[in-house]
Amino acid sequence: MAGLIPVDELRKLHKRMNKFREDLGLTDLESKYLEEMQRMQKRMSDLMEDVETAGGQGEIMMPLADVRETDDAVVVTMDLPGVDKQDVDITITDDELRVVAERKTETEVTEKDYHKQERTYKKFERMVKLPVAVKIEEAKAKLTEGVLEVTLPKEVVTSRKRISID
Repeated sequence: MAGLIPVDELRKLHKRMNKFREDLGLTDLESKYLEEMQRMQKRMSDLMEDVETAGGQGEIMMPLADVRETDDAVVVTMDLPGVDKQDVDITITDDELRVVAERKTETEVTEKDYHKQERTYKKFERMVKLPVAVKIEEAKAKLTEGVLEVTLPKEVVTSRKRISID
């Protein structure tokens, strides 16, 4: 299912359905279609949950990454949503940065005649080729609100000089 319908499109549709219902100002007493709309919303919520957890066992996701080069460092920024810093492993070689992370979640839903408990596991892995040699021992990393930033000082700092044309 996850390969057929993009998750973002489902989220947009789900939000539009909720907004449509709110815009119409439908209440329990005013709408003869309310029950059907509630069933559709429940189905959309179930579908979103299925899409978000589908293939979660053993699937490796490649997080988005940006590589910036400044005068004195290479800065790699990577999205790792929902990951705790103790679940991130960063390794650096001469020309490559490798990040492996795991996100583990556990949900439990209990209603009057219904009980459901799920555990999901996502693994993130990304290898980035470094554009220049870096000082591995001076590398620093921080994880803030799901965004990992790794700063790698350059081995040879290059300074730029503007040259005018004679």
